[in-house]
Amino acid sequence: MSMIGCFYALKDEDLEAIVKAPKRIHRLWSKPPPPKEPSFLGRLFGAQKQSPADQDQWEPSDKPTAFDVDKAWQGIHFLLTGSDWEGDGPLAFILHGGREIPEDLGYGSPHGFTSSEVRVIDAALRDVEASALYERADLSKFTEQEIYPQIWATEPKEQCIGYVTEYFKELKKFVAESAQSGRALIAYIG
Repeated sequence: MSMIGCFYALKDEDLEAIVKAPKRIHRLWSKPPPPKEPSFLGRLFGAQKQSPADQDQWEPSDKPTAFDVDKAWQGIHFLLTGSDWEGDGPLAFILHGGREIPEDLGYGSPHGFTSSEVRVIDAALRDVEASALYERADLSKFTEQEIYPQIWATEPKEQCIGYVTEYFKELKKFVAESAQSGRALIAYIG
């Protein structure tokens, strides 16, 4: 199964609602499931069908904007931080920072950034050029650090680092648009 770097831009109030009730994060991409009928065994012991009023009726106040960087997430993180999994500050936002949302989405918990934190990330990214990332990328270090998706020893730099820097440019644009529109951000690996 692939590990994809996923991002959602949303209103601050929606991020706060998700932080307070982490299961709400699933509402960013789906409607709540209909109430389930209790199992045969459950009915024998008096279980009742859950009424819609018993379910959390929260919905995002505005449609969130989704974006992903496919499998380039760790390559981007590595180019921005020089580390495979570590890092601090705004350039480490793919894997660190913000507030953890304790709801495992496959490869750990997502983390959310308020709109003011997104503006800080945007300011840090503005100083980073994709061409500079491309030039300093060393395929042997990507291979040595086992940076996902581990294509660095088999593909030419133009293809594999080009793939990463193209997604970086799109991510930079997504973060800039989110900052300009005053949106919060959720990041996770799914």
